[in-house]
Amino acid sequence: MNKIKDISSLSRELIDQLFQRTTEIKEQWPNISLNKNKTVCLLFWEPSTRTKLSFEHAAKKLGFKVIDFSPEHSSIKKGESLQDTIRTLLALKVDGFVIRHPEDKIINKISEWLPEDVFLINAGDGNHAHPTQAMLDVYTMQEHYQDLKNMALTILGDSKHSRVIPSTITLLQKMGCNDVSFLGPRELIKNEFTPAYHETNDGCLANKDILYILRIQRERFLKSESVNEDDFIADFQVNNEFLRKTGFAGKLMHPGPINVGMEIDESIAKSEQSLILEQVENGLYVRTALLDLIA
Repeated sequence: MNKIKDISSLSRELIDQLFQRTTEIKEQWPNISLNKNKTVCLLFWEPSTRTKLSFEHAAKKLGFKVIDFSPEHSSIKKGESLQDTIRTLLALKVDGFVIRHPEDKIINKISEWLPEDVFLINAGDGNHAHPTQAMLDVYTMQEHYQDLKNMALTILGDSKHSRVIPSTITLLQKMGCNDVSFLGPRELIKNEFTPAYHETNDGCLANKDILYILRIQRERFLKSESVNEDDFIADFQVNNEFLRKTGFAGKLMHPGPINVGMEIDESIAKSEQSLILEQVENGLYVRTALLDLIA
């Protein structure tokens, strides 16, 4: 399989193979030298720091030539369609694409436009999926909790507008982890995300292993949607008082970017409980392994 569109289409065997290769690369880093002699195009219609830079770093480490495509400085601004843009890049002999786009499931359309031998990685499409974020998250969890079947996870914050969470939940289910709950304002959690809790009680997180924190993604709100940020900070900001009240003593994760002072206090984000920078680092190794396996 050389087109990574979402997690649901991936086999457990492929995931295990990816994680094994990730560990090998992590142990060997920076002594990774593979002359892929191929060209990958990074097409990001939305802002990105961690995903884009780690893919670029990974590709160059593997010997790829990297085309950093900027829609803002392309003929898209003159009216060229997405399909014609892809066809143009194929004519320039691009071997694969890493794409982020604001439209849900656009990656499925793009996949249909590509020849079989051209690889494709979804770097986030609308609210639909973010498979490589799920991969690096679950890999990081597995490093700390080898048997994910016994791990308990709570997702706090704006899961409604997150493309990460559907991918992460699907991958956790593939790995045998089903103890997943949600915490946050009612208006920020989809009805299908259950069990969901909308207030914090004394000791309510005492038996949880991981608290996965999400920022409020206002850029994806409909005009009719809103949330009271002062109430969110008072009720759900992860700070010392929140940890004391809920009894949470496990590990903290966040896919980034962090809005310090909103969903998490800066001191907590930098504490020993935090795996946030481990996630970033593992993202480099996971994406290097993925490019190595499919390209």
